[in-house]
Amino acid sequence: MGNRVLKESIRTSATIDGLNWFEEVFFYRLIVTADDYGCMDARPPLLRSALFPTRTDVSPEQVSDALDRLERLGLIVRYACGGLPCLQLVSWSKHQKIRRPKHRYPTP
Repeated sequence: MGNRVLKESIRTSATIDGLNWFEEVFFYRLIVTADDYGCMDARPPLLRSALFPTRTDVSPEQVSDALDRLERLGLIVRYACGGLPCLQLVSWSKHQKIRRPKHRYPTP
């Protein structure tokens, strides 16, 4: 995964403003952890350890709740790949440059 760019417009996004503090931090951490196509494994225990490796106060249940909320708001889409849950950040291609020619995770 490479460096990510957050555009200034994220500060005035009505969708982002509708998130609570944990959901917003969770979303930003998804951005910096996803592969070059905005995809990643969506199993809550794995996301908890990938996004919050030094935080002992974040549970897989909180991660699952945040995933539900981000999906309801249209920020992510969840799908299955080989029987495992994955996710893709919906507007990824509008905001990020794709540098890696090969996917790490298949797209939906």
